[in-house]
Amino acid sequence: MATTIEASSAGFQLGRFAAAVALDDLPEAIVEKLRCNLLHDLSCVMAGHSQGPVVWDVVRGHGPAEATLLCLGERVDAEHAAFANSVLMHARAQDDTHFAAKTHVGSAVLPAALALAQREGADGRRFAEAAVAGYEVAAAVGERLAAETTARGFRASGLYGTLGAAAAGAHVLGLDEEGTASAIAIAASFSAGLNQAWIEGTSEWRWELGMAARNGVTAARLAASGARGATRWLEGDAGFARAFAGDAAAADGPWELGERWRILDVIYKPYPVCNINQSPVELAVDLVRSEALTPERIAAVRLHLNPSDRSYPGTLNEGPFLDVGATLMSAPFCVAMALKSGTVTLEGLGEFDDAVIRPLLERIEVLPDPDLPPLGARLEITTDAGERLERELVPDAAHFGWDWEGAVRNARRLRSEMAGDGAGLELLERAIRDLAALDGVDVLAEATVA
Repeated sequence: MATTIEASSAGFQLGRFAAAVALDDLPEAIVEKLRCNLLHDLSCVMAGHSQGPVVWDVVRGHGPAEATLLCLGERVDAEHAAFANSVLMHARAQDDTHFAAKTHVGSAVLPAALALAQREGADGRRFAEAAVAGYEVAAAVGERLAAETTARGFRASGLYGTLGAAAAGAHVLGLDEEGTASAIAIAASFSAGLNQAWIEGTSEWRWELGMAARNGVTAARLAASGARGATRWLEGDAGFARAFAGDAAAADGPWELGERWRILDVIYKPYPVCNINQSPVELAVDLVRSEALTPERIAAVRLHLNPSDRSYPGTLNEGPFLDVGATLMSAPFCVAMALKSGTVTLEGLGEFDDAVIRPLLERIEVLPDPDLPPLGARLEITTDAGERLERELVPDAAHFGWDWEGAVRNARRLRSEMAGDGAGLELLERAIRDLAALDGVDVLAEATVA
């Protein structure tokens, strides 16, 4: 039984909520949103299979054989499966995002929940409940602190994704409210991640999500074994909010857990680039297609972004580029590639010294515009003939927040980049539609294997 002090803590409220999530009590809109998230993120896994070998070489052979390595089919222990599958889900940087929390929640929560669900033989209902719990915990803490922690150099996905993965893992393991609160508290001490990788264009961004998923699994298993975490891990004098955000009071206020469902705010990406660059790329693609615009005709490009988007680490990077983590974050590179190719692909993001893109970069200026909302953009192009072309996009909630049909369309659009032309995609779609009726979740993993 929790003490009065424990019951009043933010950590206990989060644990109590995550432990109590029940599929029968969830509005259908929440379950449907989870299905969309799951389809989108697993199709990103399948389309990112070429990035698998570098991480599979690290985890292969680690037993016992508890969970499946997505796309590969071999089985390893749950921690290593969660790590590798999270890395692969995030490899295209196209995975889902809770933008207010600045966190790729799905790539932390779903691999952790899937690995432990396979290990425990949990059914689709338990897996779905765990995933929703993880999304809500990660987003609830992240939306409060992300602006401050990002300004201090921390990467949000590594901080809040770990908390969500632990909450999901604890639910799969059937922990009570105290055990779940402890799992999340333990995970708070495992949270980590820096944004310097975006500035220097190095590869840590891939592994940060993997460690979030893996550490969440470990935290849940520790709590299941009786380990206990700090009661005031979030709001304490030496707790998470003060350490990462610089202000313990940032954790104050009502949580609205189970009243305002944050999973509904999760958005998706049509292109394998940063969320900030989705609108600029869409505008550039539209100009290329509607105006038959070619790189040779472009004299100058002015991209206008919300000031907070423009100042995000890596957004203004003009090279030199050594990793796709640099190009997918760079607004100038993403716009230049879209103007050259009429699209943006994972393969194209590796064209670091392309003879067409490089000169275009020198003609692109990225400007702040406080009248644009986050994720909005305005693109102005002056042609060699002096013609001025302009497009603006202010996306509404539905623009990057697709319904099931939208998620299916995008998954099928990615099919050409999947191993075996996405042979298991229809199986995956059917399994996700029937998620609550699944006796086990192995089918979700097996559908990704070419």
